[in-house]
Amino acid sequence: MRDFAPRVSSNKKRAKKTRTVFRSKNKNKPVFNKKIIITLLSISLLIIYTSFYLFDSNLEIFEPGPISENKVSITFPEKLKEQNTLIEIKEVLDKSDCTYFLQVEAYGKEKFASEMLYKLRSMDLEPYLEEINNMERKLYGVMLGPYLNKSDVNNAREVIIRIGLSPLIKTKCAIQ
Repeated sequence: MRDFAPRVSSNKKRAKKTRTVFRSKNKNKPVFNKKIIITLLSISLLIIYTSFYLFDSNLEIFEPGPISENKVSITFPEKLKEQNTLIEIKEVLDKSDCTYFLQVEAYGKEKFASEMLYKLRSMDLEPYLEEINNMERKLYGVMLGPYLNKSDVNNAREVIIRIGLSPLIKTKCAIQ
C-alpha cells in the first residue's frame, strides 16, 4: 500500500508568517485617509487657538497701598458681661486670690451628666453639676471643687485621670 501524503522533511525550518496589523489589503491604499488626518489636526489646532482666548485671565501686578493705622474692635454678646471670667495669666494669678475648679466632663444632655455624677460620688468625691452657656447650645459640666491651691486641684486631677477621663482646670480669681 502506498502513502500519497507529501512528506515534510524535518531538516527544513518552517518559515514564520509575518503579519502586519495596520495594513490594508491593498498595499497601495493607506490605512487612514489623508482627509481624516488633516481634519483632526485642524480641529485640534482650532481648539488650542480658541482656548487661549477663552481662558485668558487679566493678570495684574499687585502693588501694596500706603500703610495706614488698623483699628480692631472686638464685639461680644452682652450676657458675657454678667458671667465670671476664667483667667490663666500667671502675673494676675500671683497677685490675686484664686479658687480652682476641675471640670471633669461636659455633656449635651443632663441625663448623661447625672450618670457621671453618680459614678464620681461612688468614688467618695463631691461633684456638682454646672450649666455652661455655650454660644451654640447649653452644656452640662460635671465639676469638682472649689480648691484653694494648685496642689489640691492637681491631686484631684490625677485621681480623675486614673479612671480614664481628661479633666480641665478652671480658675476663678478675685483681682485685688
